[in-house]
Amino acid sequence: MNNYETYTTEDFLLDSWFLAWVKHGQPEARQFWENWQQQYPAQRATLLLAKDMAEALKNRPISLTDEQVQLEVTQITRLTRRLPTLEVRRPFSFIRTRSFWPIAATVVILVAGSWVFWKFSGTTAPNKLFTARQSRPGPGADWVNQLNETSQPVAIQLPDGSRLTLAPHSQASYPRTFSQTQRQVQLRGEAVFAVVHDSSRPFLVVSGPLITRVLGTRFRVRAMPDDPQITVSVQSGKVSVYSQRDLANAHRRHVPDVPGVVLTANQQVVYRAEQGAYQKELVTKPSLINPSEPAEQFDFQDSPVADVFSRLEKSYGISITYDASVFRPCTVTASLAGVPLHDQLKLICASIGATYEVVDTHIVVSGKGCLS
Repeated sequence: MNNYETYTTEDFLLDSWFLAWVKHGQPEARQFWENWQQQYPAQRATLLLAKDMAEALKNRPISLTDEQVQLEVTQITRLTRRLPTLEVRRPFSFIRTRSFWPIAATVVILVAGSWVFWKFSGTTAPNKLFTARQSRPGPGADWVNQLNETSQPVAIQLPDGSRLTLAPHSQASYPRTFSQTQRQVQLRGEAVFAVVHDSSRPFLVVSGPLITRVLGTRFRVRAMPDDPQITVSVQSGKVSVYSQRDLANAHRRHVPDVPGVVLTANQQVVYRAEQGAYQKELVTKPSLINPSEPAEQFDFQDSPVADVFSRLEKSYGISITYDASVFRPCTVTASLAGVPLHDQLKLICASIGATYEVVDTHIVVSGKGCLS
């Protein structure tokens, strides 16, 4: 048995039993490495980093033999030893919670690896995995472009301490230092934002024709280049969404308020640029505004249904409309902790003889109620 607890990333990438797990998906190998991670947690980060690199090799458009994989790994390692540290202006980390060895070294390996992939596959340009570079879109402006071409989301810290999680094949651009009056990020693709509150400087996300304006909240923007519609969804807080055309019209008329859509938690808007139309609705899977809410708050014992609905409204920030006089006699006994909202509503409605539907951003409950 190999002494895996002393292996480096390169050692794993050249190991046939490791490749049997990552490249060929052999069940025995998969079980072995899952057990091994539990036995040697100190080596887990090294193993998983090697797995990411091996999967990048595996997912090349041209399939590679084990010998070609080993050749490319050798080339990657050789280049890594010779290359200087790549300068990344802002730290980032993968969404997976891992204790990576220094991020700069990881980036060097990935970029060096992409150069090797290009050289061996014969394509006309490198397949960038993740790059951080600067551009100058305007006089005196110093911007950073973040391009994620990995298969995993990448977390990026912005100059004000806000964070964005950039989806695969997406790009975000922002000034190296935000101005004194506003914070602006330009997005192509998809990202989740967690914005630090600053009442003196609104936070703007420009995604094609759409602008999302916030002071401090958590929200998602999806604006893929080949998709005719843009979606903005809010996880917590409040955002205002309007188009650049709306903004220009407001400036021409000297109107302070820009028409658009205001979104709160678990609401989203779908914007269709060709029609200039907004469709406001609930998100598909509403989530708790405060995920750390105690589970016992969702345990109900002969609780009036009005109290149950009130708890759901506060927890999800969603309005629930019903006829209080009809459902006054109804009580609910159930443990709803960890149950998705729509499943919670189905269980409640089944117990009180009701049904529900989503109307715009509201939930409407109807039925004959309970016998008093």
